[in-house]
Amino acid sequence: MDSTVIVPNAIALETRQLWWNIDSPIAKPVFYVLITIATGILLYGLYKKLKPVLLAKDLKNDSRFKSFWSRLFYLLQYAFLQKKIASQRTPGLAHIAVVLGFMTLWIVTNIVGYQDHSEVYFFQGSFYKLVSFGAEIGGILLLVGITSFTLRRYIFTTKRLDATQMDWIQPAFLFALALTGFLVEGMRIAGTRVEENFSFIGNALAQVFQFMTEQDLHNTHATFWWIHALLTCAFIALIPYSKFVHIFFAPLPIFFRSDRERGQLSTPFKLTDMLEAEEKGIEIDEEDFNAGVYEHSDLSWKSMLDSEACTACGRCHVVCPAQNTDKPLSPKHLFLDIKKLSAQKDADPENSPELYEFISPDVLWSCTSCNACVEECPIFIEHVDTIVDMRRGLLALNQAPANLQATLKNYRTKSNPWGLAPSEREKWTESLKEEYGFELTNLSKTEASFEYLYWVGSPGAYDTRNIDVSKANVRLFKEAGLDFAILGNEEKTSGDLARRAGDEAMFQEIVIENIEIFKAFGVKKIITQCPHVYNTFKNEYPEFGLEGVEIFHHTEILAELIQESKLIPKNTVEASITYHDPCYLGRYNRVFDPPRFILESIPGVEIKAVANEKEKSTCCGGGGAQIWYEMPGSQINSMRFDELNEHKPDKISVACPYCSIMIDSASKTVFQGTHVPEVEDVAITLAASVL
Repeated sequence: MDSTVIVPNAIALETRQLWWNIDSPIAKPVFYVLITIATGILLYGLYKKLKPVLLAKDLKNDSRFKSFWSRLFYLLQYAFLQKKIASQRTPGLAHIAVVLGFMTLWIVTNIVGYQDHSEVYFFQGSFYKLVSFGAEIGGILLLVGITSFTLRRYIFTTKRLDATQMDWIQPAFLFALALTGFLVEGMRIAGTRVEENFSFIGNALAQVFQFMTEQDLHNTHATFWWIHALLTCAFIALIPYSKFVHIFFAPLPIFFRSDRERGQLSTPFKLTDMLEAEEKGIEIDEEDFNAGVYEHSDLSWKSMLDSEACTACGRCHVVCPAQNTDKPLSPKHLFLDIKKLSAQKDADPENSPELYEFISPDVLWSCTSCNACVEECPIFIEHVDTIVDMRRGLLALNQAPANLQATLKNYRTKSNPWGLAPSEREKWTESLKEEYGFELTNLSKTEASFEYLYWVGSPGAYDTRNIDVSKANVRLFKEAGLDFAILGNEEKTSGDLARRAGDEAMFQEIVIENIEIFKAFGVKKIITQCPHVYNTFKNEYPEFGLEGVEIFHHTEILAELIQESKLIPKNTVEASITYHDPCYLGRYNRVFDPPRFILESIPGVEIKAVANEKEKSTCCGGGGAQIWYEMPGSQINSMRFDELNEHKPDKISVACPYCSIMIDSASKTVFQGTHVPEVEDVAITLAASVL
């Protein structure tokens, strides 16, 4: 048989008959009816999935519909080019293979479908060869990727994956589609007796089928053609009712990602708007100032979209410090549970459980807000935003841990979590004067010009270990000739704890008060030793009116002073050190280098890297207000201490007062005989070398 087909009004070029061997007059109508039915089922299923998202509450003060081109660029990078998925090589490459294979075969199918309805015949010559070759590569990529997924899920199992959701259906379907496609192609080539080197898999399979009689070959080809066609229709119809739905849903959280700063939580209302309305005599709708999720219907459309888009890949699951210490929280299962409840509410709203009957409050209070889940999620699901929003509702429903409620009371009445006297906030300066003879510019007692406000923070003023850090910073600042002042007893809390715990109103009251204090004293630059304060001032206060104020962490300032030779580390500190990246300094704000630069500049210091560092650093367990209450399971700080102690260093270096408290506490509870390094802030180590 000749390898060319005569095309009317065209040059005879290599091509193939589109409906070869499917010569029944009803075959084409039946096929298109099936495709139409499958598409209808698909669209209905997608509508059912989208329905709870479309009916959910709007996000206040948080537009996701601006910056279209920027969002499209992100979509290209993270949905189509798989930038974040590829960060884990083996599963990443497997997923890329499946996506590229699937997209290639989808494009080829659409080209063939378009040719079937086009009056112009273009499926020929070099273009035909290119498309056929692309289909071969697409099929191979799909089979390789699916094989890798299957081995990873069912043979070489990992903690982050489970096989409880009928997940076998997805790889089985895709494998069957690719395999039957190759078989149909091989039988067609064998039946036409035409060698097609550009279809190398089909060509090889054609050799296998040479033993068959022409009749058997035609019958078998027709059977597998219809099997392939029915699988295609079933696949289309199955998409909304399986994990295949992520083909449509997974790109949406990427496109509608938050454009807020990484460390900035959502803002459900603004007290500043309320105050402004009162000043102008405008009537206030109290509903506009409600915050939190009290029931399922209070979840925002973004939370609902995230739950529908979650593919249960488990990346968030394996990095969650709560999950890794046997606490009730799994970010993955939280969003899968929200999705399950949405389906129940839609199917039987009268008999479905209430939100906090279905999802235990303990799940939400187990979160440290470390953001590791968000960092790992390949489709930008915003776990922490949803958890904090649900905490807001739980706090209003009086379902917060008792210890946390007591801490929040201290926060409100004493402006520090310990409930210590505000009049003693500057007491630490007395010992500073006695030991070193330093008089600090205290803005609560004197008016003076200054360049930097040194925000000491509650731990730096009240906690014995962190008072030593405050003293070290002051000594270093003085040595470098830095022009700075403190607020003394005028200093308040930053409000971070209140916001992460869910008390949005208290947080905003604190913010408004602090901004007025900054304005009154003409503050333009702030140094803080607490990453939580650093993040709050830098990323959250500007939304409420803080303008023209630069925020620095003390390690940034100290590193700069060393670079400018205003601080010279000269004394040798013979110590091996592992450095712990605080979540709110490292992962949230990407301040990785300054603390390491300081340590590297100290003679005698040997820094030993740990497995989980920088943006992958494990939380100390104290964030998200968790330092003030305890949840079931083992302790996160003990887990992190073990990681930092793996190399048996002389010191564990920290740059956060809460990390210092948590890791030091863990070091005191280890088994007898365990190597126990000293837990020390970067500033103290530097002071030992400089002074």
